[in-house]
Amino acid sequence: MRPHLPKIALELFIVFVGVSAAFALDDYRDARQLNIRRHAIYTALDRELGQMAETRGPMLQHEMSAELATWDQALARGDKPMPPAFKLEGAERPPTGVWDAAVASGSIELIDPNLFYELARFYNRAHSAGDLYQRYSSAAQADVWPHVNEGPRAFWQHDGQLRPAIAADVERLRDFRDSQGQLNREARVLRSKLRAASN
Repeated sequence: MRPHLPKIALELFIVFVGVSAAFALDDYRDARQLNIRRHAIYTALDRELGQMAETRGPMLQHEMSAELATWDQALARGDKPMPPAFKLEGAERPPTGVWDAAVASGSIELIDPNLFYELARFYNRAHSAGDLYQRYSSAAQADVWPHVNEGPRAFWQHDGQLRPAIAADVERLRDFRDSQGQLNREARVLRSKLRAASN
């Protein structure tokens, strides 16, 4: 019996090494799959943030700023101008689809906790910015857009004062413009952090 012990021990060792290698290979494959999923989430979020940081966000910011500057300059000259009539075409909220899908699927857990916190805070602000635009849009639909063809007299009272509802609409637009600008800046910072974390 004893002469067979080394052989049995060798066979057990080979089995042990084989099983350990199989587990190690499975762990490697799992880790690789997690990294692929993590990278895909970072890339998708980066593209979504890019709309706010580099393309649509800055374009809207520029358009609102130009309308408000024209308004402010006309008031400073003592004119009675048409109020800004800014209108978003298409979606009336910042894009949040990738973030929402990542949270709903649980994939968001693959993101670094500190970065997750910053992204959650950012997307909460994006939702708030959407609410700001909704408030402006609802008021403008009643107070501004239907009366644009009537000219400035539709927005000013007989005593030369701006109608209070119009003054409130302009301030709502100003609030949304400022919020949009903050989102643009934060989105640029978050894109840098996402890219650093994905490498």
